[in-house]
Amino acid sequence: MCIEVAADDGTRILLDLGMPLYDAEGADYPFGTPQLGAAELLQSGVLLDIPDLYADDSGVPAFAAIILTHSHLDHYGLAHHAHSAIPVYGSRGTLAILELGRVFFPDAALPADLRVLPDGESLSFGAVTVTGISVDHSAPDSRALLVEADGQKLIYSGDLRAHGRTGFRFEKLLADERLRGADWLLLEGTTLGAGSGGHGLRSEQEVEDELVALATGEPGKLVAVIASGQNLDRLVSCYRAAKRTGRLLVIDPYQAFVLTKLGPLSSAIPQFGWEGVRVSFPPHQVERLKAAGMMDLVYEMGRSRASSDDLAEEPGKYLLCARGSRGTSKLLTHIGSGNVELVWSMWGGYWKRDGCALRAWAEREGVRAHFIHSGGHAWPEDLERLAQALRPRELEIVHTARA
Repeated sequence: MCIEVAADDGTRILLDLGMPLYDAEGADYPFGTPQLGAAELLQSGVLLDIPDLYADDSGVPAFAAIILTHSHLDHYGLAHHAHSAIPVYGSRGTLAILELGRVFFPDAALPADLRVLPDGESLSFGAVTVTGISVDHSAPDSRALLVEADGQKLIYSGDLRAHGRTGFRFEKLLADERLRGADWLLLEGTTLGAGSGGHGLRSEQEVEDELVALATGEPGKLVAVIASGQNLDRLVSCYRAAKRTGRLLVIDPYQAFVLTKLGPLSSAIPQFGWEGVRVSFPPHQVERLKAAGMMDLVYEMGRSRASSDDLAEEPGKYLLCARGSRGTSKLLTHIGSGNVELVWSMWGGYWKRDGCALRAWAEREGVRAHFIHSGGHAWPEDLERLAQALRPRELEIVHTARA
């Protein structure tokens, strides 16, 4: 996603500068594409040819700011190619997730000048004023944006939904008088025309309830939930499901660090020091933390350690929230396929991709995966509710399966 806003006084800003997820033929871009040089990406068409935006441009950049709605790659993944003099703003949660990359993904590039998009306040750039509005999405602390300039209003929804743990934020959007009758509403339409496949048409509460039912029905088995390490709602659902079934939630250091960084956002966000949480330590993650000079944090996490042997000896004692890596496959092999209930809790398209380590493991071991997921994007009926409530003069659907 990338949207340019320009005012009569010449002020220009961008709303998001993301990495496209697919090429013109619908194929995935190769891993590492965002780290290619701007010239290569411009030539390939991944980067839009926007004069006076990129680091290779000479002189003073023409853009006053880039405002990020959230921390998913398709909304921020190319922002580091912008001229270093352009400040990049995001919510506290968005910046926390991006900063995690400096520790666990040191080769990943980030914008040079990251700044906080303040809560409940507006930022002004020349004639343009931008206000962030909290929305419910699978990326933590996501924002919609209200942009005002030259007596006109534009609302950019970013990515949002009504069925997550903070779905009340969607209902607040419907009632927000500031947004009614805007000149433009740029509304995400990810689920439009794509059918229900892969989007997970269930609420986050239903995810929790299904995990509880599975854990209750298989009391002697480890429930292994494969999910994004940055999906805060899913981590909370796993914690709540574990607590409801008398199990311990097991996470890795990356997830533990995510929860630590996001902890200030809400007292309901579980932490690795809580009684019902344990940490399993893949060696490569420990090395990342060591290289970042954070061994004190490793030692602190170690007080809540659950070893692979612990999980193998009493699999029914734990609910594991893990990522779809080869390391997870090795851990599940150690525990034993007969002692594991595997849950794929991400978009179904990732399961089908070549090289999916967990799918290969499940097929090799004869394990049937349970698909329990709630998508990060609003259902069509909720998008319709939002458009009808806000009654914009012009409605433009963006972020669809076709664009």
